[in-house]
Amino acid sequence: MEQFASLQTGLVITFIGMFVVMAFLAVMIYAMKLTSRIIICLNKIFPEEIKEEKTSKKKQQKSDDTEIAIAIAAAISAQGNLEGAK
Repeated sequence: MEQFASLQTGLVITFIGMFVVMAFLAVMIYAMKLTSRIIICLNKIFPEEIKEEKTSKKKQQKSDDTEIAIAIAAAISAQGNLEGAK
C-alpha cells in the first residue's frame, strides 16, 4: 500500500510540474506577442532614421587570376610534399 501512495504522490508532483511549465510557456508566448505589438506601435510613433551611405558607382574590377594561380601552385606543391613523405 505504501508503494501505491508514493507512486500516487510522484504522479501528482509530476502533473503539477508539467502544468506549471505549460502555464509559464503560455504566459511567455502572450507576453512576447504583446511586446511585439507594442514595439510595432512605438516604431510608428518614433521611426528610426535611415542612414543612406553613398557608394561610388565605379567599382574596381580586379582580376583574381594571379591569386588563383598562386593557390593552385601551393596545392600542387603541398600534394608533392605529401607524396614525397610516403
